[in-house]
Amino acid sequence: METAQIVKSRLLLNVALLVALLGIALYAYFRSTDESKPEIEITQLSREQIDRVRLERHNAADTEMEKRNGNWHMLRPYNTRVEQLQIDRLLDISSATASEQLAHEDISRYGLDPARLAVTLNDQVFTFGNINEITNEQYLATGDSVYLVKTYYGYGIPINATKLVSHKLLGNDETPVEFDFGDWQVVKGANGSWSMQGKTAPNSDDVLSADTLNQWIAEWHLASSLSATPNEGPARGESIVIQFSNGDSAEIRILSRDPDVQLLRVGENMRYQFGSGAGGRLLDPYRVAAE
Repeated sequence: METAQIVKSRLLLNVALLVALLGIALYAYFRSTDESKPEIEITQLSREQIDRVRLERHNAADTEMEKRNGNWHMLRPYNTRVEQLQIDRLLDISSATASEQLAHEDISRYGLDPARLAVTLNDQVFTFGNINEITNEQYLATGDSVYLVKTYYGYGIPINATKLVSHKLLGNDETPVEFDFGDWQVVKGANGSWSMQGKTAPNSDDVLSADTLNQWIAEWHLASSLSATPNEGPARGESIVIQFSNGDSAEIRILSRDPDVQLLRVGENMRYQFGSGAGGRLLDPYRVAAE
């Protein structure tokens, strides 16, 4: 009898505690909902409208980018393609909302005169200032106002232009139809199938199937390097010329095969580093067949 009474008492206590916790949670939820301020839009500019971006940092070269046929390209300080994830962080500013809107007066107290960071989307300038220590939000000025916004909009901006460079050898809009390695080629036929010309198989029994060549082509199209940096040396090395379906072409130079593979995209003057495994497969489709 006593045991049953103890179990019953503990059960009632647990239920009471659960009800109390639920009440506290509901109170906190509705209290925060009631006290929350409406979000303030900082721009009428939509993400889809943006086709030009300029990034200005203190003591760093300005970065300018533009959208071409749905893809982003850097104009300054390098002539190269842009990593989509990184440009997305800049475009996120267009959808930022603020918790507070302040008058554009005495902005030096907000760290905005001079501002150490400015982002221009089309023609609208957004400057980033200090962090408000009480709310842990950042001061952002645009138009005739200063706003308090979440800090990740400023923190998410790449610290230099090299962080914006795409690590992919080929752009999303570049569809290969021929790879010319000089003494051998891989060519896409009129029926859509790929074939190799001019290269002797390592062994007489080695035959590259259509699936192997398709896989090799896919690896080229998806190839993403360990690093992508401006090339400071001469453009020497074996040449690979890639023809694209739109009539354009790209020249790739093999700067190094060992211990890692270093490829230079000549027109963009960007050096791409690959591990010996992934890079070696790009340079020899027979390795794809063997592995």
